Formats: sequence, structure tokens, C-alpha cells
Amino acid sequence: MRIEVRRSGGFAGTTRRWRVDTDTSGDPAAWSEVVDALPRTAATESPSGAPVPDDFTWTITVERTTVTIPGRRLDGPWADLVARVRSAGDPS
Repeated sequence: MRIEVRRSGGFAGTTRRWRVDTDTSGDPAAWSEVVDALPRTAATESPSGAPVPDDFTWTITVERTTVTIPGRRLDGPWADLVARVRSAGDPS
């Protein structure tokens, strides 16, 4: 499975990306556990409150499903997935 994380915004307004192909990783089962822990409803469905200046926006794609989460709301399983992809993924 392919996972892509894109971080945009922030003070400089830059975009960074990280990609992982879990099928070629050393432990595909561990990736499946992380993905299976993701909520089945998008994190953006909850009230998000007022925008935060210079906040990051995270766009996460797992296979054909994409969610966009404001930085201040990135937590739980989504934050775990982002951290893992950033650590193991190829930056671009």
C-alpha cells in the first residue's frame, strides 16, 4: 500500500512530502496495524474552530483515500501515522 503525507503552510508557506510503499518495507504488518487504527470517519468532520495563523495543513493519502487535517487537530492515530511516514518515508 502507498502512503503519502504532505505538509503545507506554516510561516514560510512551504510544502514538504514524504512517501512510503509499505509492500517494500521491512515490516508491512506493522504498517497495516497503524492504518487499521485510523478512525473510519475523517478528522475534519468535527468542528475545527477558528483558523490559526501560520498553522500547518496535513494532507494524508492512504491508497485512494485522502484526508486533510489542520495542524492543531493532528492527533491520535493520524499523528502516529504521520510520524511514522516522516521517519521511514522518502522525502520529496
